Amino acid sequence: MEALVWKDTGVETERSLQPPANNDREVLIRVRAAGVCTTDIHMIQGKLNFAKPPWILGHEMAGVVERTGAEVAGWKAGDAVVVDPVVSCGNCTYCQQGKKHLCSRGGELGTTCGQGGYGQYVVVPPSNLYRLPAGMSFVEGAMMEPLNCTMGAVDRVPRMAGAHAVVFGPGPAGLLFAQLAKVYGASTVTMVGMDNERLELGKRLGADLVVNIRSPEERKRLDDMRFDVAIEASGSPDAVRDCFALAASGGTVVLYGLSGLDRPSIVSDQVVGKDLTVVTCISAPHLWEQGIRLTASGRINVKDMVTHPVPFDDAQGVLNDILKGRFRGTKAVILHNKA
Repeated sequence: MEALVWKDTGVETERSLQPPANNDREVLIRVRAAGVCTTDIHMIQGKLNFAKPPWILGHEMAGVVERTGAEVAGWKAGDAVVVDPVVSCGNCTYCQQGKKHLCSRGGELGTTCGQGGYGQYVVVPPSNLYRLPAGMSFVEGAMMEPLNCTMGAVDRVPRMAGAHAVVFGPGPAGLLFAQLAKVYGASTVTMVGMDNERLELGKRLGADLVVNIRSPEERKRLDDMRFDVAIEASGSPDAVRDCFALAASGGTVVLYGLSGLDRPSIVSDQVVGKDLTVVTCISAPHLWEQGIRLTASGRINVKDMVTHPVPFDDAQGVLNDILKGRFRGTKAVILHNKA
């Protein structure tokens, strides 16, 4: 089995690993596409303490059923699938409430428990699989995990319909938030960032106004605005503060980006004084099918966000570029093309 393995010395390519074995109640998936998430990068950099090397990262996955356990029904070898990476015990209070992502005996493949999609194979329960629609690529399928998380956050906003929304961070999450805000009925979406190329992509994907806050004039224009919904998708503490400052009284702030910094960035008096609602999301188990349908119907465009579909042989170099700050794209997805 081929895999990119995170080690103490960095990420290394290995090609002779033993594939994981599935039991009678599990499914072995041959991964075809695995997204590179900022969470993965922050783990390698030591900013997030979710797992320790050696580890096979990658929680954004799509692939093909390789083998099913004897007790598995409804799936067969060759089925194209999207993988929900969150595994759980199925019996605790959180699982019974439909919140398996909060299960203390579970975790996320590639992040906190079990190897992920940077390897060629993963083992999952059949309940973690969703059919990849005909016409949707494996690359798009790998983008369903970040879509699921961002969609879960937007789904919790009390009043998105007709809202003036702002999104901080034109990265993959921010670009999804901008599209989802429109799908959920926002009247205008303003996207804020520092990279003109990404901001232009945001405009093509539906943002009504883009603001480069490196420009003093644009920064001043932004400071004079107020928003019903302010979404933080960059992980920047400065952006967090901007969200609370620019949120209109009675509005909603969505916190999504992780900074990995152990210091407060929220002024609680501001939250109370402006009567703000604060929401976030790390997983939305009930929204996978809806996200897949929105993408298949063309309402959400993830294809144009993937600037770097990377063959496995080139993936180590691309990851090193990301780690060293030399990557100039928006989203990289690793492709496993070998049988």
